[in-house]
Amino acid sequence: MGVKNWDFIPWRTVSLDELAPRIIAIDAPNYLTRRIMSFEFKRKKSFERIPTAHINLVMGMTRIALKKKILPVFIFDGPPESLKRPLNPDLVRTAGELFQAYKEKLDVFDSTIAERLVKSPALRWYFSVNHIKELCNALGVPAITAPSEAEMLAAVLCKEDLVGTVLSNDADALLFGSPHVTKALHLTKDEIERCTLADLQSAVDLDIENLRDLAIISGCDFHDGIKGIGPRKGTIQLQRFGNLEGLLKSKGYTVTEQNEFMKAREVFDEPNYLSSNGISLRLNPPVVSRVLEILKPIMSSERAEKFAKQSVHLWREFGREQTTLKQWIS
Repeated sequence: MGVKNWDFIPWRTVSLDELAPRIIAIDAPNYLTRRIMSFEFKRKKSFERIPTAHINLVMGMTRIALKKKILPVFIFDGPPESLKRPLNPDLVRTAGELFQAYKEKLDVFDSTIAERLVKSPALRWYFSVNHIKELCNALGVPAITAPSEAEMLAAVLCKEDLVGTVLSNDADALLFGSPHVTKALHLTKDEIERCTLADLQSAVDLDIENLRDLAIISGCDFHDGIKGIGPRKGTIQLQRFGNLEGLLKSKGYTVTEQNEFMKAREVFDEPNYLSSNGISLRLNPPVVSRVLEILKPIMSSERAEKFAKQSVHLWREFGREQTTLKQWIS
């Protein structure tokens, strides 16, 4: 969901050349689920086939990104922030068990598994996560599980200049401190639709701390906000009272109520405690046998083999491009 009604974010369409480095951190839960779920659930298919649209989506994104000499990095949620949603280990465990059952048979027409997945979008997503990670590992593409929210870690990677942008449909990554967020890729046109943190701060005349205050006031994943105050009115109120705490006091909120707001506000400071140490952002050589093992049960052998060959070619070309760049810089 992200922040509510922030239609003032200055998204701009710019050239891919703006990305530096040419690495994209993908907020997988946010960016992929909206596309994955629409493929099969809206069609109201029967329960005869296990949904596998996530594989086609990741294949397509990876192929075109590598062609453009851009490394996609898929980042997945770890344990969720407690104020956002409760942890559901049973759901995660069940999805893992269903995926292991699928791997034993490699039969997409297992109706028992398919029925359970199609009936539960959440279970479907966690099943997809297991499948996507396996494909990414086989392709040599980084797939990282964050300590908490995916967009938090993605924002840290961008802030530390390890990636050029965070790919997400929400503005949360900006509030977590990412200097650059992309909401749409137009790679065939060599373009992205993005917003920078600097542009957002300039557009509303608020610094990052006040932007985080505004998210709590107008409503976000971590708090419902103040009734009757949207982002524009909230901006005026913050400019008048200085910060969230001053605004809450002016509205007569009790100490207990103020503490609830401030606890939610502290979530935006959590990226300060995350580290990128030990995270490898490189394209490794694909393991062709594993790629074929993953793809052949869900598509024709010809298509699977064609993509596997492409993945090797793209890895070689990508590595050659990176080596040339390093030599030029040095």
